[in-house]
Parts: sequence; C-alpha cells; structure tokens
Amino acid sequence: MFSNGDYLIGIVAALIVGLSKTALPGAGLLATPLLAMVFSGRAIPGATLPVLILADLFAVTWYRRHARLDVLKPLVPWVGLGYVAGAIFFIVVGKAARPVELMIGSAILAVVVMQAWRMLRDAPAVEPTTIAAAGYGSAGGFTTFVSNNAGPIMNTYLMRLGLDKHELVGTTALFYFLVNASKIPFYAAIGQWSAGGHFFSVDALRYDAILIPAVLVGVFGGKLLFGRLPQRLFRWLVVILAGIAAVKLLVGA
Repeated sequence: MFSNGDYLIGIVAALIVGLSKTALPGAGLLATPLLAMVFSGRAIPGATLPVLILADLFAVTWYRRHARLDVLKPLVPWVGLGYVAGAIFFIVVGKAARPVELMIGSAILAVVVMQAWRMLRDAPAVEPTTIAAAGYGSAGGFTTFVSNNAGPIMNTYLMRLGLDKHELVGTTALFYFLVNASKIPFYAAIGQWSAGGHFFSVDALRYDAILIPAVLVGVFGGKLLFGRLPQRLFRWLVVILAGIAAVKLLVGA
C-alpha cells in the first residue's frame, strides 16, 4: 500500500517531530504537510497523532519540571471551545477529503505567517490577559484538532509572556501531551458516529509503527542538541518549508 517514497517522507516527518518536542519547538509544523503527501482527509490528523504522542511522552518526562501551569490553566476552556469547533467542522464536511486538506493548508499557512511575523518583530514580553488567552486558546484548540499543528500559535502566545527556553519547552511539552492524548476519544467518536470514515486505520497504525525508530532518533538527538543549535536559522527554514507545503495542499498539486 505504501511506497518506499511514502516511508521516506514519514521518516523525515518523524525525525522532525522528535526534534521539535525536545529541542526545537515549532519545528513540528512541517510534519503534517509532509504526511499529507501520503494520506488524505481525516487520515492526515489520524496518522500524525500517534507519532506526536510518542514524542510527547519523552518530552513531558524530561522537561515537565519546567512547565508553567499558571499560564496553561487560563487556556483550558478556550482550547475546549476550539475542540468543539473542530469537531463540528469534521462532522459537516463528512466524507469530502478536499475541504479537510484546504482547512489544514489554510491553518498551517496562517500559523506560518503568524510565526514569521513574530520572529521578524522580535516583540517584547507582555502580561497575560483574558482576551489573549481566549484568542490564542480557541485558535490553538481548533487548529490542533483539525491539523495537529497549533505549535506556532501556542509558541507565539508563550513567547509573548517572556518564557525562557526551558520554560517554553517544558510548558509546551505538558500542554501537547495532554492535548494530543485527549484527542483520541474525540477522533474515535467522530469517526464512529459521523459520515466521512475513521481517523485511524490498521494500515496507518502499521505505517506509524515503522516510524518509531525515527521518532526515537529525533527525541534523543534533540535532547543532546538542546541549546547547541542555531535555532533561529532552523526555525526560519521550517517556516519556509511548511509554507511551501501548505500552499501545495491549498492548490491540490
């Protein structure tokens, strides 16, 4: 069912996911558009999620002591609101794969622009506000539910608050572990009770299982390289490549 090229794409995506969880927050932005070259429709977030959760387990184990619970708690109800919007979206589009790809492409492109703007401005830290938590939380909840790609949204929010490198990695590690794990029953329920098919399949899970070594190389490599890589250059490369991949999803090429 899958070609050697499909597995090569998956290995690259898995390596990037591992690195993004333990060394380079935001780099995982490229994983979903890469896997969208192998899967389509609901299978895109369904195939991406197990890879993310595996990497999350390592990240939250290593960095949870740096997590800032005080900045995560205000986001919880708004992320839930984003989940509801994402669930409604999947139910409405049903079996149509193209709207899912368009939404994923649009979401990724939007957060690419947001990330690039944030990096160009090098904006100073600000105090947390309810309005900011509502905006970033709901947008992040919807984007992660639909495309597993809320990284730039949440990173932008956390960087606005002036979190240092360790706090950023620890806070995002805990956030994404909880968020990604919570998506499993939602995806399963939507796949069971609405038109459009399942998010998870035996073939996709077998595909993900083959990617496990690449995830492990990514997370352990990231742990070794944490703090030693020119992260700004790498993030720009990821942003540019993710933008190209998002455009590809939008044009359907």
